[in-house]
Amino acid sequence: MADKAVFVRSKAFLLLLTLLLFILILTFFFGDSGIVEIVQAQKRIEKLEKRIADLEEQRDRLQLEIQELRKDPRSLEAVAREKLWLMKKDEKVIVVVPDKGKKGPDKSGEPKEVRK
Repeated sequence: MADKAVFVRSKAFLLLLTLLLFILILTFFFGDSGIVEIVQAQKRIEKLEKRIADLEEQRDRLQLEIQELRKDPRSLEAVAREKLWLMKKDEKVIVVVPDKGKKGPDKSGEPKEVRK
């Protein structure tokens, strides 16, 4: 009988140890600081670092454009003409749309003549 009691205790101890090991493994993978959370955090960090690099590159390009516009009045005039559709008095602007699928500034697809 003593052997049977020792056998039952050893089985209970083994079962308890297995259960604790299982809980430890689950916590390791799926806990608040588990492997899954760490991998997801690393992916978020990589995306944010790429976004930061893209924004810094865009900032540098815009700063160069600002410097160019401040230095050269002709570049300022060119931007005003292209982006804002500004023109000199008695000047005609003809918009040529190369493809019917693409729409012009007035969204009709037709060339537009503007007089001022």
